[in-house]
Amino acid sequence: MGISESHASYIGRVGVDFCLSGDELDPGVVTSRIGIPPSVSARRGDARLGPQGREVGTHNIGLWRLSSEGAVLSKDINDHFAVLLDRLLPHQAVLREFAAAGEAFFIVFWESSYLYAGTGPVIDSRAVSGAAALGAGMDFDIYQIDEPTV
Repeated sequence: MGISESHASYIGRVGVDFCLSGDELDPGVVTSRIGIPPSVSARRGDARLGPQGREVGTHNIGLWRLSSEGAVLSKDINDHFAVLLDRLLPHQAVLREFAAAGEAFFIVFWESSYLYAGTGPVIDSRAVSGAAALGAGMDFDIYQIDEPTV
């Protein structure tokens, strides 16, 4: 399907992360079971760092997160889903085990200088069915950005 050049001109940064979380989730176990290193991980009780790298507390849950950042240049959110799903779906049985013991979800990050009726990200059927196959929900972080100056 893809997005039109006109629509893409309004879009800033986009990305998708797949996250597993849970009170007892050990990200090292996730990595060893599926053979994919996370983009971000933490065990409950690990130090939580702020933007300047200073400790701001501790993680209250375990976290394993895989991001499309750096792997996809497209502004089409479905291209970001495709990269993650191609890596994750072969391990869906294992990932569903972790999801059942905690939570699994995709975070959709999307910026646009034109937020109006019907201009948000359109998630295609492959992404929706892939998320369902992994037992994952979706969270949307949508941001208004300034119009680009030419």
